[in-house]
Formats: sequence, structure tokens, C-alpha cells
Amino acid sequence: MTGPAAVPRAYAAPLRAVDRTETVSDGPVTRLVLYKTVDPEDPYMAGHFPGLTLLPAVFVLEALRQAVTDLAGVDEPLNLLEVRSGRWLAPMQGGDEIRLDVTVTPDGPGRLTVTADGVRQDGTPVAAVKATLGDRAAVLAARPPEDPPPAPADGPPGPDYTGILGLLPVRHPMLMVDRVESLDPGRQITVVKAVSGSEPCYQDLADGLPLSRYMYPRSLMLESFGQASVLLWLATGTAEGVPVAAAFRDCRFFGEVRPGAVLRHVSRIDRLMANNVFVSGQTWDGDRCVMTVGTLVGSSRPRERVDRALTAAS
Repeated sequence: MTGPAAVPRAYAAPLRAVDRTETVSDGPVTRLVLYKTVDPEDPYMAGHFPGLTLLPAVFVLEALRQAVTDLAGVDEPLNLLEVRSGRWLAPMQGGDEIRLDVTVTPDGPGRLTVTADGVRQDGTPVAAVKATLGDRAAVLAARPPEDPPPAPADGPPGPDYTGILGLLPVRHPMLMVDRVESLDPGRQITVVKAVSGSEPCYQDLADGLPLSRYMYPRSLMLESFGQASVLLWLATGTAEGVPVAAAFRDCRFFGEVRPGAVLRHVSRIDRLMANNVFVSGQTWDGDRCVMTVGTLVGSSRPRERVDRALTAAS
């Protein structure tokens, strides 16, 4: 006996990131309310903190992309051009319903500024985001920095794949680093991620779509960079508890990444504090810079602050 057939999707996405949308006001400035219940059965979710279902911060960005694409009624999906700022204020656990109050404002040809404030069903603030979305013309027009690609890594070797598994609290299919090329603890890491056409984000795509619809979701690219940064942080021995994303600032994206790409993340520690780390870096596909990260802030939180079931039991 089989379940209902999946509805073919029109573009690559890690999951259905929005359950329902309400339009509050329409016009040059549009206001929306989005809802998403954190579901352990969603694609990718089983591998994100096994035994503790948490919605990845980047899937809030994915929710904004999907909702505004639907609002625009366009054939080609919108994509992240820039994450100007994003703060993640509290965990979003399995069963939580997240409400996002969203404002969409035109920002030049093919560009939209999107701001969002998120709360859990208990009223706890969980996210505050300001990002720029763009159509395909805006995606292709974005010019990367003129820095040369990184030289072949020649630093000390990092952990092998089993070592990566021993450090990162994620598992397939949410594990998004394949190889550590070099690791200088406390300073810099170079990590490789191969983009495979067999990943869940490409599952159930309709046949006959143009190549542009296979663009690797930028939310996943940012998640992969974040995991590389966590490996660098954990190598310092200063992180205790559950490592989570606390903030992103000035993240920019360039060009299109498709199946067959081999991404190379270069992440550097700018500041290390008790239970917090500040990193920056770039991501390359061959000699193309496809993402720059101005600041990613990681926070290490005690398990009982992340898992409310433990708090309730105490």
C-alpha cells in the first residue's frame, strides 16, 4: 500500500517552508503573515540535531523566499541576494508553530526588501530578519568581489569524515560538509561540500524544467558554511553545549550553483568569546566566488535552554 503521490515542485527547495499565508495589506508595500509548524517528518529535519528536532535558522530565510515567490506569481523563483541581518532569539522545536510578520518593499528593478519578525505560539520572539530577494535577472547581475580564488589548502589536515561525524550534531541528509581540506584551530578552516543531484532539495521536481530551476538553494549553502564554521569553532575546545546560529550579517550571493558543483568554504574566526564565536568568509565554486559572509555569530547554549522538554521535566 502506498501513500499519495508527491506533488511535483517547480524549483529546488529543501522543504515546504510555509504552511499557510495571510495577506494583511496589498500595494507598493505588502504585509503578510506566514505560519510554519516545525515538523520532524519534513525533509532534512531528521538529521538536524538527532533526538532534538530544531528548525534550522536558514529555513526561516527559505520561508521568506517561498512566500514572496508565491506572492509575486512569477515563473522563475525569487532567490536571496543578501541577508542584511538575521537574529535568532530562541529555539524553534518540533511541534512549535512559528508566525512570521513580513513586510515586502520594492528595492529597484527585480529586487525586494523583506523584513520579518517571528514568534512562537507562546509569544516568545524567535527571529528578526532583513533580507533582499531578487528575480533571475537580479541574481545574474550581482557581481562578486574581484578577490582571486583561494590557493590550494596547505594548512594542517583536519578531521576525516568519521571525525566530522564525531564533532557535528547533525546527520544525513542535514550534514553538509564532505571534507576538511585544512584546519588551523582558532584561525581558519577550508571545507569542501559537493552538490549532488540526489539531494532531497531536488526530490519531486517536475520533469522538463529548465536548468535554472535546479539552482542550489542559497539557504542550504549558508547552512553548509555554518557547519564548516562550527567545525572550526569546536576545534578550539571553547564551545560547550548545543552550538546554534545566533546571527548573520552582510551575507551576499552571486551567480548560480547547480548539481555537480564543488563548493569550497573558507571560514575565519574574527573574535572568540565565552560561548560565542564571530566568523566571516567566502564560498567558491571553482574560481567563482558565490557567497560572502560578513559575520556569522555562533552561540553555544546549555541543552536545557534549547530543549524545553528538559526544562519542563526539571
